[in-house]
Amino acid sequence: MNDPTLQDYITVLRRRRLVVIGSVLVALALALAISLIQTPKYRAETELLLRRTPTEELLVDELGQARSSTESERELNNEIRLIESRLVRDAVDDRYDGPIDVDDVDARAPSSDANDALEISVVSTDAAEAAHLANLYAETYISERQSRQVEDLLTASEEIQTRLDELRLQIEEVSRPLEDIDARIAATPVDSAERTQLEEQRGTIMRQVLPQLSPLQSRESSFRGQLEQLEVTQDLSQAGGIDVLDPAEEPESPVEPNAARNLVVGGLIGILGGIALAFARDYADDSVKSKEESERLTGLPTLGLIPKVARRKESKTALISLDGPTSPAAEAFRSLRTSVKFLGVDEDIRTVLVTSAAASEGKTVTAANLAVALVQSGERVLLTGADLRRPRLHELFGAPLTPGLTTVLLRDTPVDAAIYDVAELPGLHLLTSGPTPPNPSELLGGEHARTMLRELAERYDTVIIDSPPVLPVTDAQVLAHLVDATIVVVAYGETSRRGLTRTLELLHQVDAPVAGTVLNLMPPNKAYAGAPYRYEAYRSRSERRRRRQERHRETAPAGRGLVGQTLQPDAPGTNGDEEGSDRAAVRTGQRESDAGQLPE
Repeated sequence: MNDPTLQDYITVLRRRRLVVIGSVLVALALALAISLIQTPKYRAETELLLRRTPTEELLVDELGQARSSTESERELNNEIRLIESRLVRDAVDDRYDGPIDVDDVDARAPSSDANDALEISVVSTDAAEAAHLANLYAETYISERQSRQVEDLLTASEEIQTRLDELRLQIEEVSRPLEDIDARIAATPVDSAERTQLEEQRGTIMRQVLPQLSPLQSRESSFRGQLEQLEVTQDLSQAGGIDVLDPAEEPESPVEPNAARNLVVGGLIGILGGIALAFARDYADDSVKSKEESERLTGLPTLGLIPKVARRKESKTALISLDGPTSPAAEAFRSLRTSVKFLGVDEDIRTVLVTSAAASEGKTVTAANLAVALVQSGERVLLTGADLRRPRLHELFGAPLTPGLTTVLLRDTPVDAAIYDVAELPGLHLLTSGPTPPNPSELLGGEHARTMLRELAERYDTVIIDSPPVLPVTDAQVLAHLVDATIVVVAYGETSRRGLTRTLELLHQVDAPVAGTVLNLMPPNKAYAGAPYRYEAYRSRSERRRRRQERHRETAPAGRGLVGQTLQPDAPGTNGDEEGSDRAAVRTGQRESDAGQLPE
């Protein structure tokens, strides 16, 4: 079996489109119901702006470079962790006495490279309470952060003072030789030679000490400036490095339920679920649903695609080739007729068996309409009802069930006395099934049946045989061995794959000449690939009016009748059902033939 293609998947979705549509509608209905019954929730947000702390601006290391500066993203993440920390939540819990749990407060940093903003949000069913808690949380966070900033400033001042003291000791150590020489110079008379010598020594010491002393003095000056700036920036530390840009206000519209979002999500879930359900149902469905599938299972050509015919009020007959010759179904049977004729190009095919895998798959109607189509092309056709267990062929034509094939095979009736001529369609002859025998298979497989079938094939252009289905009984296998060609009718969406495969196996076991399949009961939009087709499109308006008038006269209450008598629903020898009362008229009697009498 070939791997499925994209077209196969699309075909499954088109075939199961109602499942997908139903799934989407159910999902949308559930999403809408959830949106309607869900309690509205409101979101209140307080927006804050993070500024660099004074400590980060002032702290420097020994090389004079900033020590605590970090990337903006990392700073924001640290602040979010502080906002959501247990320290801040406990502080807020001590100040807040409301219905909302402080653990439900969230913090986030909006995605933006242009600023360092933070948002504190609260979601609750009470809009006013959500706004109150968001603002209170922001105030508490700023207060806690301020306390930490003050402690940080004190720690920084102490650290700078410690470094300044260390620098002063280093400066004193480096400057000690200069201090010593200055003291000696001060103690020496001004105009003395010793003083002149000491001043020269001082110049030499200064040149030695100055490369070490200048950096230390520069750093000392920088630390002193930082201490002075810390004193000046005490007011900045009072804000804790955070500004409230936009305090929370009572929200007017809820954030949940979001009907539009719920419908979109529900629609997507419905689509995905519908697709999965469609493939699951298609996998579980064992029926044949396409021409390609039938050919893949059987390895045989599809001889015809017969659309499902909707019964009309003015015509209850299944003989659509006779009562609706311009319909798409009638054209489908003519296409089947062409395929059957081409079967006889290389070999002479006179007897054709029409069967199916199981009952109610349309084999009898297919055989009858094929016979009508062959007659319309000028052939003399004998339509034989060989379904001796559940005969129905006589109902389609309103003909008597007996005498028929059973009485002929039992030699109770001559074959010519059991053949009826269809009055409305010269060239079509009917051999009904007859009464149900106790041993249909043995009767159909006897030598008398073989001889009779061979003689009938010589008399008529084509003999169409309606047989029982293959799977329930062996009658079809017996008959398939006697005919020139066998056609298997496959009901769209009803015949199972396993049943069709088993049917072909049973027919091949008796070396039946299976010519192909007929895909029956197809949706009209699939039988012709979705294209409407009727002969009326090629006729003039006046001709179409004339044909409608003729059909109206045909359906007048005069009724159809036999030659010499009228077939009524309750007349002896007719089927008294509603459908049988409107069937084609037949003429009974022994027929003359150039071939002489057939075996009884």
